[in-house]
Amino acid sequence: MATVTVKYEGGVASSFEVRGHKCVVDLPKEMGGEDRGPTPIELVAGALGTCIATYIIRWCNEAHVPVDGLQVKVDFVHDVDAHCIRELSAHIELPPNFPEKRRDAVLRVADMCTVHNTLCSNPKVNITLSN
Repeated sequence: MATVTVKYEGGVASSFEVRGHKCVVDLPKEMGGEDRGPTPIELVAGALGTCIATYIIRWCNEAHVPVDGLQVKVDFVHDVDAHCIRELSAHIELPPNFPEKRRDAVLRVADMCTVHNTLCSNPKVNITLSN
């Protein structure tokens, strides 16, 4: 099992490091943070969007299809009272002049994204306290 370690960074901020990359997570000032990074909820939406983009980019590179201009926008509904994201919608904007005959394939590739599949599979999450 892979591991990501999260550390306290002061205020309400935390950070994690993975493969030498550090990401700071914080809350906006109006929520008591210092706005030093995205919120955990924004990271979920960002993880979905970047995973979809990565799958599409890799497929386009293998198929020799231009990918410059690709964007994935993820809208989400944060249910504050239930402490969860109720809905995520990913909108793929293909580059101008993207081959029409490849559009359906892009959707099939996006559906294979690991983050998408994880969110759809309702994974078991274990939370424990150390000694």
